[in-house]
Amino acid sequence: MDTHQIKKPSECNILVVDDEEIICDVLEEALEPFYKVTTCTSGREALTLIEQNEFDVVVTDLKLPDISGIDILNFIKGKDEYAEVIIITGYASLDSATVAINQGVNSYMIKPLDITDFLIKVEKAVASRLFHLKSLNLMRNSEGISSDVKEHLFDLTSLYFFTRKLMLSLEISEIMRITLEEANQKMGSVLSVISVNLSGFMEVFAMPSSGEIEPREVRQVLLNMHQKVMPTIDKERFAEGEIPLVVYKGKQGETPGIKSIHPVSVPMMVTGRTIGSLTVFFDGPERNSSDQCQFLYVFSSMVSPVVEHGYTALQVRRQAKTDSLTGIANHRLFQETLDREIARATRKKGKFSLLLIDIDDFKSINDTYGHQVGDAVIIDLTKRISAMVRVCDLFARYGGEEFSLVLPDTDLSGAEILASRILTAISSRPFSSPQYRIGYTISIGLAVFDWEHGLKKDRLIEVADRALYTSKRNGKNRFTVGNISV
Repeated sequence: MDTHQIKKPSECNILVVDDEEIICDVLEEALEPFYKVTTCTSGREALTLIEQNEFDVVVTDLKLPDISGIDILNFIKGKDEYAEVIIITGYASLDSATVAINQGVNSYMIKPLDITDFLIKVEKAVASRLFHLKSLNLMRNSEGISSDVKEHLFDLTSLYFFTRKLMLSLEISEIMRITLEEANQKMGSVLSVISVNLSGFMEVFAMPSSGEIEPREVRQVLLNMHQKVMPTIDKERFAEGEIPLVVYKGKQGETPGIKSIHPVSVPMMVTGRTIGSLTVFFDGPERNSSDQCQFLYVFSSMVSPVVEHGYTALQVRRQAKTDSLTGIANHRLFQETLDREIARATRKKGKFSLLLIDIDDFKSINDTYGHQVGDAVIIDLTKRISAMVRVCDLFARYGGEEFSLVLPDTDLSGAEILASRILTAISSRPFSSPQYRIGYTISIGLAVFDWEHGLKKDRLIEVADRALYTSKRNGKNRFTVGNISV
């Protein structure tokens, strides 16, 4: 907006929106020594105030009696895209956080608030706002600056926005989506790919510049150029589908062809360690320039520490809710994840799949070889399956020799393919130790949650459980798809 003026922090206007007056009073008291503060207790009143005034920062509760804090975020961004928004909520909703991040929120805080932390968040939001105003002012008064310098200033500013958005991301899948989208946009590429080999995680993420591409097409392109574009990924395991490949949708538009594309690839490194690679593909070799390689190295150096941090945080979260014997998720985390996926699929009108897995004749293994060997077989099973699932999937110990697998955004076809691969992986090779070689198999029950059916959690588990025991009755070493109408 051309009306933006450079100002001091003390001249910045802050709007606080919360339906609890006491919270408005507390935050106003904390902010008033430093900024100009306005408060209100409803979303509608906030929209009116935003329409009539220029606010530099808006602090809003996520859940208001009349409208959502996301609505306020969208409204002020529609009026002034450089205004900063801090969203506060009384409950930790990862999906809501992701929506807010994607739409430009500055910070996302959980009640009860620590006032010191809150003031730091506001100070950062104000600093970001003033940075934007100075950048806009510089661009408006840049008649004497060469086009190369203007372009460089634009790149610096856009990278700043990207880095801030990336640092707010809460999940690996979201970090990857943001990064791939930005890479396509900045580089003008038709496809971008990140491969990761870090802390026991080995997986690949890809996104076309527009439209949708089948994972098998992407997998084949990457296999053809394996050594150049993802040297840290095991080629044979990737070819067999044991290493997960996540392919996101690109922006709306025609899907680009990827049969004759040319890669520019750089390593992703943290403190001298290679943790993967970042590759962008162009539709012609003439796009492969030294300037693009140089920019990609800078881009990769910004992304790599965030990716490493994301996986480290994921490990910490998982360790807090893991099974002591196997190291995978425990029953409690399974239940929490199922609740979250049902809510997410319902809101997004989507699907996900649930697999229940049981070791066949496990009592016989325990009785014959003893409980220590039985535990070793359980650990063997978890290692094999863990190597085959995506980072966004949840593999959990359901109880005893029974396990569960939650597959977000996975329909029946995708779940059947994975179930078949798991069965083959377990039955094709016996458990081996210095003393024993024990062949074993598993049975699987599969259920698909479809938002149109509106299944409750207990009912979804029951459908998968019945399917599991159908597999047992029909000879074991197989999977059965549950019927939700029974």
